[in-house]
Amino acid sequence: MSLGGFEVAVVGAGPAGSAAAITLAREGVQVLLVERGTFPGSKNVFGGRIYSYALKRLLGDSWKDAPVERFVRKEGITFMTSDNAFSVEFESKDPEGSFTAKRAKFDKWLAEKAEKAGASLITESRVDDLIMDGGRVRGVVAGQDKIPTDVVIACDGTTTGLARRAGLTSMLEPNQISMGVKDVIELPREKIEERLGLEPGQGAAHVFIGACSGGLRGGGFLYTNQDSLALGMVVGGDDVSSHKTQSYSFMRKLRQHPKVQRFIKGGKTVEYDAHMIPEAGPKMLSRPYTDGMVVAGDAAGHLLNNGYTFRGVDMAIQAGVAAAQTVLEARKKRDYSANSLKTFERKLHADPALKDMYTFHRVPAYLRNRRLYTVYPELVCAAAEAVYRVDGTGKKKISKELRLQAKGRVSIFTLIRDLIGGARTF
Repeated sequence: MSLGGFEVAVVGAGPAGSAAAITLAREGVQVLLVERGTFPGSKNVFGGRIYSYALKRLLGDSWKDAPVERFVRKEGITFMTSDNAFSVEFESKDPEGSFTAKRAKFDKWLAEKAEKAGASLITESRVDDLIMDGGRVRGVVAGQDKIPTDVVIACDGTTTGLARRAGLTSMLEPNQISMGVKDVIELPREKIEERLGLEPGQGAAHVFIGACSGGLRGGGFLYTNQDSLALGMVVGGDDVSSHKTQSYSFMRKLRQHPKVQRFIKGGKTVEYDAHMIPEAGPKMLSRPYTDGMVVAGDAAGHLLNNGYTFRGVDMAIQAGVAAAQTVLEARKKRDYSANSLKTFERKLHADPALKDMYTFHRVPAYLRNRRLYTVYPELVCAAAEAVYRVDGTGKKKISKELRLQAKGRVSIFTLIRDLIGGARTF
């Protein structure tokens, strides 16, 4: 059956898709937002944190209606061996800079904003194919339904079947993805605040590096919800594949560490999720546009993991808006060719927030350095123990202690080279 009457089909009602639909619908565009889940967010997984600026730009004051769990006021990073840990914390004065959320609530809320703006939302509808005509995208195929449109915005996630069908990418290789796993651990909110040193209603975000990944490329995270903790691991797909390691083994290492145990003790796991995360960045596609289609969000690698912050939702929203603006400009010219839609790429580079993807494009390669997950966490913890331990045998100056702890673990030349490489990358 053919369904007509829509100018734009947006595939995927995640943050990128809903942001694109909102932007288009506000301008009177007949836009169809297609979601394969029973409701937006029902199939989506992420660590749990959203940076607020993107919502403020998209929705103005109405962003405050968002289903916030906790505003993040405390940042932390922990270097760990199997039994030791060295942590650094930062407390932010910004009361609304970022917040934790649950995608099942957040994505549903944002899609409702798109509906209120005038977009038509269809759920439980999987887009299996594109309508092609002479190499140009002319719409989408969802089950038995053919939906012709002037243009398609593909926001269909990491495994983006639509970008592959349009010839913009092939199947991702293991070294281009990471595996993310997450437990949601239920705890009384008073215990969460007590254990993480928070005021009522405040939240925290914490990163773990070292023994929790078993020497593989990756790390752990912890975010606070109102009455639960989101505890998870992200590990390189190629490492998981080559070492034939099960994802639950990383979670076990993380959960059993004394540092983490103090946070989650007595908690009950109420949810377990897994998710593929693209690591190739915007380079995962040959280009994010073709005749009759643009690609945004995870489907185009619009996210950033620089080791100490993980950004996905904010960049997806910004990319979705940029995609919609590109379509609006093309609509005025009645030209949806690749030559017209290529302005999308320029918008990505021009947006200060999205520009971070290009500024830190060398980060994934730098994070492949195994010493970051083995040698350096051990060195940090050993040096800290030596500095703080007082046992009556005499103390060395800190500079000498650091050299002593580095000896046998890493050469001074390698250490300096890694430090310089990190400075240039970050």
